[in-house]
Amino acid sequence: MSEKIEGTFYLDGLIEGRMPDAPETADRLEEWVRFAAGVKLKFSLEIDGGSFNILADNTPLAVDAMEEDPAQVISQALDELLKVFPSDRRSQVLSTVRSVEFRKDAEVQTLYIVGPDGTIDTRERTLEARTKAPPQKLTGKDRLRLAGIGLVIAVLIFLVSAIFVDYGEVLGPLIKGFTPFDVKTLKVDATAFQEYFTVEKTELKPGGKAVILTLKRTKTYPLTDADFEKLLAEKKSLRGRLTLDALARGYVRCEYFGGKDNRFLSFIPRRISHFRKKETLELTLPLPVDHRLTRVVVTY
Repeated sequence: MSEKIEGTFYLDGLIEGRMPDAPETADRLEEWVRFAAGVKLKFSLEIDGGSFNILADNTPLAVDAMEEDPAQVISQALDELLKVFPSDRRSQVLSTVRSVEFRKDAEVQTLYIVGPDGTIDTRERTLEARTKAPPQKLTGKDRLRLAGIGLVIAVLIFLVSAIFVDYGEVLGPLIKGFTPFDVKTLKVDATAFQEYFTVEKTELKPGGKAVILTLKRTKTYPLTDADFEKLLAEKKSLRGRLTLDALARGYVRCEYFGGKDNRFLSFIPRRISHFRKKETLELTLPLPVDHRLTRVVVTY
């Protein structure tokens, strides 16, 4: 990287290995890439015959944009990747993934390798570096000045283009698409976890760009490893075991449905591991900008 901006980090390196015999492995690897993107980590997957490699995107990211310390997020994400493989094959996966975080006059390098026990082991070192402070934010006066210039230019463009464009016809559908989102029309389905938590409240976040789900755990929610082991021994169905696996990992999958035909749009992972310490927690779900959201399904 040419500039070392304080408060940013980037990834490089790759994860590679042999593909297991299980036919669903390719789909699970692609799903992991989408999962990593949900926690702001970008990777690209390539499968060639019986081998795979997952290359890290080295685009710089802001440390403040991460929900937790970047090294912890990366380590947890890579541990999730290793779960795609049988336990006796995980140690054969090779990782050269490295993160580089820039702090004031320092460069923190963290290497993520696969240990003999099939889990991610981190090695960190800190080097002196010539870093650069992040750009200063615009003052209120600067914003007003730029806004004024932009408004003048926009008015001039509008006046000239109005001669050739029927704005009534063009802007009608666009204005309709920007009507405020009514959170009362949103259906939330969390039946997959109804035994362990309930959705107590659904509200629109101030600003109207996200929905907040307030979840409350039930008395049957497993709070300790022993609770998990006991429930796992009782659950015989695949659905029940997958639900418990999601609770053990501390993440749920929030699937978006919407548009005129209420079709599947996308999904984002959300962390719920704080349930072990708190009776209630909030999940913030950003609203899609190109489709009207109609339903959210919280699943494993």
